[in-house]
Amino acid sequence: MNVESYEYSYWFDIISSGHRLEFNEAREILNDMKLHEIMHLANQLTGTQVGDTVTYAVSYNINYSNYCAASCPICAFYVPAKIRGKSSKGYELTIDDVKAELAKAKEINPTEIHIVGGFNPYLPLEYYESVFKTVKENLPGVTLKALTIPEIDFIARTTGNSIKEVIDRFHASGMDAHTGGGAEIFDQEVRKQIATPEKISGEDWLKDAKLIHSMGIKGNSTMTYGHVENWDNIIDHLIRLRENEKEVPGFLSFIPLKFSIENTPLQKMGKVKFASSGEKDLKVVAMARIIMGQDIKNISVYWVSVGKGIAQMALNGGGSDLVGTAASEKIFGATDRREHTTIEELNNMVESIGKIPARRDTFYNIIGKFDN
Repeated sequence: MNVESYEYSYWFDIISSGHRLEFNEAREILNDMKLHEIMHLANQLTGTQVGDTVTYAVSYNINYSNYCAASCPICAFYVPAKIRGKSSKGYELTIDDVKAELAKAKEINPTEIHIVGGFNPYLPLEYYESVFKTVKENLPGVTLKALTIPEIDFIARTTGNSIKEVIDRFHASGMDAHTGGGAEIFDQEVRKQIATPEKISGEDWLKDAKLIHSMGIKGNSTMTYGHVENWDNIIDHLIRLRENEKEVPGFLSFIPLKFSIENTPLQKMGKVKFASSGEKDLKVVAMARIIMGQDIKNISVYWVSVGKGIAQMALNGGGSDLVGTAASEKIFGATDRREHTTIEELNNMVESIGKIPARRDTFYNIIGKFDN
């Protein structure tokens, strides 16, 4: 079967006409089409939905604390909050520490500061406000993308505020967007194996996203795959994100995050022994485009999690964004994935496959194309 087969043409035509795939239709594509066919379908849809431009942000990451009350089996970054002050591995950045990080950030002329951390029950609401204000005072022209949705929910619960009150205060302090992290996998049974009860359910993640978006704060959407989930869980996750976006728009992009197993409790327990295959990585990106591309047009390929080779291939199979430079990223770094990149390397990754690299802001407004 070649890529111009009946199946390919059929799915391209009905998706292009505006049809949103149902669960069984997505399964049919996965079961009946080969990898190169699925990628070709996704790439053609990318061309009609966003064109040949591949975007990225110049981003600098600040992880304010690794103390966490959740202690999820999927994470290698956290230090249990209950041993705060008893371990040299745990930390909380002071405002002076944040200023030092921002001084480093200035060296790369960032478009975006990305801030996330652990579920730290010892930090008051005022701490986050001070951090955000410090970012805006030191880098007034930069977009501040801060906190996962579970972090926002946790902060609201532990400080005795509603999510609306928290978002109002954070926005007034300089928060421009949320990160979209913490979605993991929405399926309840899978979630029980990769997260602890301190992290909100998939249903609450989606509900919180709608509330935050209704207040005018947009952000990304994510999925963490390559652990104990199956393809049905992945398809369900993608469809639920799409339907959430249709109800209350606000997702800027979708970022699939490949589970990095090193140093995680899941690896130590023997529940996950190997990272997901390159074939699965490519199928995840392609199926995201095929299922969600009409509603969430920016399908991102996070080179930090999949590696630069697979990332480059995925840009010809549904991906249209490379997320960002991710300078000073520490969460994947805790799993020994210590990759780094430059603007020049990202441009080359895109240009060498015949597409056009473009620098963007957090909201996917193009700042400059590199099409010489």
